[in-house]
Amino acid sequence: MKLHYFHGRSPLRHLVLSREDWRIELHVKPVGDNIWALVALSGARDSQPQRRKCQGPYHSAGQAEAALRGVAGSLVGDAFEPRPGAHAVWSVQAQREARTIRQERAESAGDYAFDPDQHEPLF
Repeated sequence: MKLHYFHGRSPLRHLVLSREDWRIELHVKPVGDNIWALVALSGARDSQPQRRKCQGPYHSAGQAEAALRGVAGSLVGDAFEPRPGAHAVWSVQAQREARTIRQERAESAGDYAFDPDQHEPLF
C-alpha cells in the first residue's frame, strides 16, 4: 500500500483528480462563521457533475483541508491521478452547494434563552 500526501505551504482549497474520462473535484468552502465544509463533485470530464457529496462541518479551514487530503489519498489509492495545477471547472457548482448548506444552517439556527422565572416548580 502506498501512502500519498498533498503537502504544501499554501492552503489546499481545491484539488482536481481524474481517471480515464471521470473527473473529481474536491473543494473546501466556508459555510458560516469559522465553519467549513468539504464539497466533492464528480462526473464525466466534459460534462456537468453527476454526483455531489458534502462533509462537515469543520471548525477550521485546516480541519477541512485535512479531510480533503485524506479523501484525495483514498482516491489516489483507487487509481485516480491528482492534477494539482488543473483548473477547477465546477467551482460555481461547489459554491452553490456551500450556499445551500449555509442557508440550511441559517434556517435551523435558533436563539435559545433560558428564563428562570418561566419554569414550573418541582414541588
